[in-house]
Amino acid sequence: MQLDSAYGIELDSLTDLIRLVSSSSADRPSTIFKWHSEDSENSQVYYGSFAIFPGYYNYKALPVLFFITSDSSIEEQNQSLVRYDLQAKETQVSFLNRVTEKDLENVHTGLVRFIPIVKLKKAPKIFSNLI
Repeated sequence: MQLDSAYGIELDSLTDLIRLVSSSSADRPSTIFKWHSEDSENSQVYYGSFAIFPGYYNYKALPVLFFITSDSSIEEQNQSLVRYDLQAKETQVSFLNRVTEKDLENVHTGLVRFIPIVKLKKAPKIFSNLI
């Protein structure tokens, strides 16, 4: 079975991607996927989140990938969790390898969100025409 490619929307920054992901569902944020391009000449790192908009076209769903690209990994190795703090005055985005008790202090307010980064071995074929 041949699947059409998802529709791709490239965002300006990682903060924009995190803002989008965390606003989609306040009680259960989505996941950010990470993968490397398969093109050896133009090595890029992709970060993206996938959304499905049901009933968009002929009562079929429209798959959308919101993504950013980078020349290298943005987070340090083994830091596969994003902490997004809506009340921080300066740095709203930080990377963690685990959640500590201190990280959870203001989570009950809904102003601190944690978003996992899941590393893909390679991009799924549904993303292939986008990038």
